[in-house]
Amino acid sequence: MLGFWLGIRLGTRSRLPQMIPSTLDRPEEPFARASNGWDIQKLYSDLANAKQEFAPHTRRGLTPVEKRHLCGLLCGYSPAEIAVFLNKQIKGVEVDLSKTLYRYIELLTNRPRNALKNWRDAIDWLEIAGYKTQPKTSTGAILKATLHHSDRILSAAISPDGQFLATGSEDSTVKIWSLHSGELRQTIFGHSTAVLLVAFSPASKTLLTRSRAGTVKLWNLQNGELLKRLADVHRHESVAVSPDWQILAIGTTRGTIKLQHLNSGQLLQVLEGYQGDDISAIALSPNGKMLVASGLNAASGFCRATVTLWELPGGEVRRTFGSENYVAISSDSQILVSHGGQTIKLWNLQTGELLHSLQTGIRITSAAAISPDGKYFAVGCFDGTVRLWNLRGDLLHTLDGHSSPVSAVAIGLLGETIVSGGENGTVKLWQLRIED
Repeated sequence: MLGFWLGIRLGTRSRLPQMIPSTLDRPEEPFARASNGWDIQKLYSDLANAKQEFAPHTRRGLTPVEKRHLCGLLCGYSPAEIAVFLNKQIKGVEVDLSKTLYRYIELLTNRPRNALKNWRDAIDWLEIAGYKTQPKTSTGAILKATLHHSDRILSAAISPDGQFLATGSEDSTVKIWSLHSGELRQTIFGHSTAVLLVAFSPASKTLLTRSRAGTVKLWNLQNGELLKRLADVHRHESVAVSPDWQILAIGTTRGTIKLQHLNSGQLLQVLEGYQGDDISAIALSPNGKMLVASGLNAASGFCRATVTLWELPGGEVRRTFGSENYVAISSDSQILVSHGGQTIKLWNLQTGELLHSLQTGIRITSAAAISPDGKYFAVGCFDGTVRLWNLRGDLLHTLDGHSSPVSAVAIGLLGETIVSGGENGTVKLWQLRIED
């Protein structure tokens, strides 16, 4: 009888791995997308050899835990984020990385021992060593450079003269980069909270910034000095500057839009008639004759409010459109692009006609831009891609280089350069070839 029960227990145990596969057999989970941009099997093999050199008496090959930690880093997650994903103590993951993977990566990339202090360096060193595969982009798109902030990117702009890139981050800094080389030119430490907006003047000599705390400032880019504190707005109020840098538009929490002279601060006009409360996005047309706003309606449970168009300088509501959260206007002031959720809509600004309604199949972030030459528009997505459409509604490119949602997008004057910023603090510079 005892043998019978032992047989059942032993038999049951032998079948368990087939019934309930262990996560140790799938070391990449929950970071499986690491294999999309990295030669993961070669990394496993080469790091295993480095491990053998570092600790000759340990077991051969990377352990499942080491593989899982590696994949987390390759996805752009910090040790703290990896710990959350794996339900571990943060300190434990940090110590484990410092004793294992960091040391193997130093050996593999020919760096001095204990030189790896920052987890971001591990990614950069492996990319330089050639383990990053070519991003999955359509023909004509090339990744030129990868830059870094210490926290997520919230804003980006390219100077009209095509020389510089400005990025604003959750880390409260603004960084100015060479658009051609990716070299960091200067860092502005003028805000105490996240930088939500950066905008170059038409002459590319000054920069406007807006922080989450509501301060709007103007900077001299020649020496990085603060020129003027332009305004202090409520943290939930949106801000936009006209293309000619004459008007600062402020969307209030009362559903009105204040237009004030950029330099003098003089209140010029207050636009009313918005069918909502919270204005989350404002766009001024390049010809200076229209302003469009979108956002949420608190009275209806914070559902999307109707996109509203005002004529300038009269201030009359000309028409309303759909109910998307974010808006942008084409360089010829003819087409409005609105987007929210998984939907992008293109409208004729003159007639109000819906030209195209695009279902992307993927959630879109607030990041969007229309190229200054009017050939295409770009949106950031939660899957880490940037998707580009022409204004006829044709998908042109899918740029796949981020391991986190894309939170900022900017396009150069000729439409050949696009910049994308991710929630993990990375900034990507892309070279494009867009055909008519």
